Amino acid sequence: MKLTFDPDNYLKQQEVFTGEMIARIADHLEASGIKGEELKELTGKISFEIGCMIDNVNDIEFDGDVAYPNLLFTSDSDELIHFGGNSTVHEMVYGILNAMFKKNT
Repeated sequence: MKLTFDPDNYLKQQEVFTGEMIARIADHLEASGIKGEELKELTGKISFEIGCMIDNVNDIEFDGDVAYPNLLFTSDSDELIHFGGNSTVHEMVYGILNAMFKKNT
């Protein structure tokens, strides 16, 4: 696999990834009986926290071992697409969340 710097493609795929992550979290919470504003609030909090972990915003440590995540995407042509730095999933969460919940109200 070839490592390819392609910020436009990366951001497009990151947006799809983030939207799908938010939708799946909301689906699980809704299936548990959470609805309305509480559903939106909990979905946002959980999505933001997971986004921060993916983006390596805070240290991730367990039993003295530290993890340093780095989000990459693959292409149809056997490439690993990177952004040139940390991902920005957590920064996209509330914009996508608000659009999703506005569409569903």
